[in-house]
Order: sequence, then C-alpha cells, then structure tokens
Amino acid sequence: MEKVGSATRRSLLRPALRTGCLAALCFGEVLVATGCPGPLPVEMPGSGGILGSGGVSATGGLAGSGAASATGGMAGLGGGGGVTVITTLIEADASMGTGGGSGPPVMVALASGQANPSYIALDATSVYWTNYNDGTVMKALLGGGAATKLASGQSGPAGIAVDGTSLYWVNQGSYTGPDGAVMSVSLAGGTPTALASAQGSPLAIAVDATSVYWTNGCTNDWDGYTDGTVMKLPLGGGTPVVLASGQTFPHGIAVDASSVYWTAGTASYDTGSVMKVPLGGGAAVALASGAPEPDSIAVDATAVYWTTGNGGTVMKVPLGGGIITMLASGHPAWAIAVDATSIYWATGSEGSVLKVPLAGGPIITLASGQSDTAAVAVDATSLYWTSRGTEDSSGALTGCSGTVMKLCPK
Repeated sequence: MEKVGSATRRSLLRPALRTGCLAALCFGEVLVATGCPGPLPVEMPGSGGILGSGGVSATGGLAGSGAASATGGMAGLGGGGGVTVITTLIEADASMGTGGGSGPPVMVALASGQANPSYIALDATSVYWTNYNDGTVMKALLGGGAATKLASGQSGPAGIAVDGTSLYWVNQGSYTGPDGAVMSVSLAGGTPTALASAQGSPLAIAVDATSVYWTNGCTNDWDGYTDGTVMKLPLGGGTPVVLASGQTFPHGIAVDASSVYWTAGTASYDTGSVMKVPLGGGAAVALASGAPEPDSIAVDATAVYWTTGNGGTVMKVPLGGGIITMLASGHPAWAIAVDATSIYWATGSEGSVLKVPLAGGPIITLASGQSDTAAVAVDATSLYWTSRGTEDSSGALTGCSGTVMKLCPK
C-alpha cells in the first residue's frame, strides 16, 4: 500500500476503499486489515518495560500521520474577529514525565489483539473503544480483566461517547452514499439500537444529559465533502436536527453546557476552522480560521483546545473567542484530551503520548516507543490510549495487533 501525504489525506480518508477484509486510510497511511483470529494474549513484561498490575508490560502507543514539524508563530490563524496568534507558550521538551502521584507511573495493556482500535471513551468503571476493521465495539474494566464485546457487525465504527446508562457511537458506512448511522447500546449489553440512519459518513460524536451530537462528513457531495453537517438528536431518539450545514468534512466534536464545538476543513484539505454553535441552534461562529488542518477538539470551563494535523501544534482559544495561544509544537498532534491541569495528545507515527500544562510550559513525554495509536482519554488518576498496531514495510497493519493502554498515575 502507498502512503499519502497530508495534503491529500483528508480527500482520501473518508471514502477509503473498504472491500473484503477492509482497506482504510488512517491519518495519512493506507492501512489494510485481514480477518482477526480472535483476541491475542496480553504481552508479558519485556526488558526495560514498566510492570503493571498482573505483570503486564507496556506495549502499544499513539497514532497519526508522519512527523509534522513545528510551525513558527502560526501567523494567519485568526479567531472570531480576525484575531491572529499573538501568544506562544512553548518550552523545550522535558525528560520522561513522572505522571504525578506518589509513585512511578505504571503502564499496562488493558486489551490486546484488537483490530484497529481507533476511538476511546471512559466512565467511572470501564473503558470503551471501537475496532474499525472488524466492526466491533468493546469494553474493559479500568482495573483490567477480559474485554467484552458490546456490538459486532458494525459498518466502520468510529467516534464513541458514554453516559450513565448507554454507549453511543457512529458507523461511517460504505462511503458510497448516506448509509452511516448513530448507534447506542446499554452499558449492560444487549441489542444495539440505531438512533439515526442514512447519515453521510459520520465521524465524531459527543453526548450530554439530554442529547447526542455528531458530525456528518457530507450529505450528497461525496467528491468534495463540502456539505457536511453538525447534528443533534434526543437521547431517546426522534428526528435529527441540523445545527450547522455547509461544513467541509467536520472532524472532531465537543460539547459543554451551552454550545457545540467542532473542527472543519476547507476545499484544499490543508486548512480549516474551529467552530461553535449554541446547543439550541443559531448562527455558527468561527473561533479560529485558517488553521492548518484542525483535527481533534476538547473543551473545559474556560477554553477550547485543538490539534492541527498539518501544523503539528496544540492550540487553545477562550470559549468566547479572542487571543489564540499555541501551547505546543514540534511533534505530530492528533487525538487530544484535557483535564483540570493538562492537555494530553497522541503523536501518531512518532509513537509518543505527550502532555503540556493548560497555561503552557514544558512538553512532558508520558510514553514513547509506541506503535501507531489513535485516541486518548483521561480520568482523575490515569491516561488511556489506543494503539492500532504494528505495520509492515508498506504501512499496512499486520493483523489484529492493536492494544488499549493505561498509564497510572498520569
């Protein structure tokens, strides 16, 4: 399989061919998966590995496209009223982080033998993920144990979210028409329910106390992806509501008590915007424009954070717009998560899990030497991520070699 550059990644990512055992374009490389024989055993401690509970060593890692170099001051990245980047809070990388807490960090593999685990979600007891290549939705206890299959036979499961009763995810579908879906299943298991069908290549999903929100890559424009939408639906089902239309393949999505936030591209697939719309609908506002390929997004009580896949940066802007701050550069930057003190992100083929303080400061390496991971999530004590698995010389995934990892303390 041929690797592709960042300039063409977005134009190929969503309609990647998926025939037979599946060929899918994942963050800049075409990845091919074969049929999965079943779960593989968790790796035992290796030389130099950090032992975890049960004696499991650290394997797996973080994914994305190839190395992305730092970009200077991000001139031209405007927010709301055309504000340019005037703040840059970056320091040299720190040495291997301690992860906080009173003891050294412990890394464990919560699940192995996974078929391209691409998205991740957490609640108080469990970690959940989607296996894109074999169409399964999985669950494992935060403390370890056998992984449980909550759904199978899904068509390209991608973004995932959880609340107190149910798990939600999107199926991207066949890429040949609007045949994606928004799905849910009880956390206790059971038959999955389609909350919305006939969706156009949905990718990311978020949930609050009343509704589920997602991004549709397109409606009818399967070549240019210039008519994407941001959608909303009551948790109990009903008629989907369009919160924003005319988006060029919206990517990540996040929600707070008042608004929905997302990242979207442009026709060139190399730049894009960070957008915001009220939960009840209304005019969409650009918090940042001209961003070099914004991808993953997160929000807290004061700011919106995102990564730039093309620029390799971690950025933030106040919830109401204004000064845009570059918090980190010099590493590829894809999936992102945030807690009360730090931002965490996946570096892709660089194979690292990194963090930086919310106010800026040294970049701390939490894990390195990892293998093609895609997603990160964080709770009060630990960091979790998915590793798609090992690749052959052509960049194709080698069977079911993906893992779900945990680092505690973070």
